[in-house]
Parts: sequence; C-alpha cells; structure tokens
Amino acid sequence: MPKVLTDGETSIGAYRFPDRKKIALCIERDNEIHIYGYFNSKDGANKFMNELGEMLGVPIEGAERRAYERKSG
Repeated sequence: MPKVLTDGETSIGAYRFPDRKKIALCIERDNEIHIYGYFNSKDGANKFMNELGEMLGVPIEGAERRAYERKSG
C-alpha cells in the first residue's frame, strides 16, 4: 500500500477512496482530508512518497501504513 508521512498531527500521503479509481495525494489534519491531486498508479504513489521522505530526511522504512479508506454514512 502507499506510504503516509506523519508528525502525529498532520499526515501527507496517498489515500485510496472507494468512490475514486485513482489513488489521491492528500493532507489529513484535524479529521479533515484535502485532496491535492491523483496518481496514475500505485507504483507512482509509492515512488513519490519514497522521494518525498528522502527529500525531507524522514525515515520511511517500516512507516508504511494502510491507505485510508473512507467509509460513507
């Protein structure tokens, strides 16, 4: 599954929503999720999150988290 980087309050990552075909680039803060774009593939999402983690100096080994699946209703 795509990776999510978090500082405990804010999460940046690739999320899969059941009503969308593509994985979304999102920022989650205060129980709100804002979508900023979409990835063409799961591999593209993983590669982006790996590059972002390296650029920020955030260790991403073992930081893999199951993509958020929003439940409707």
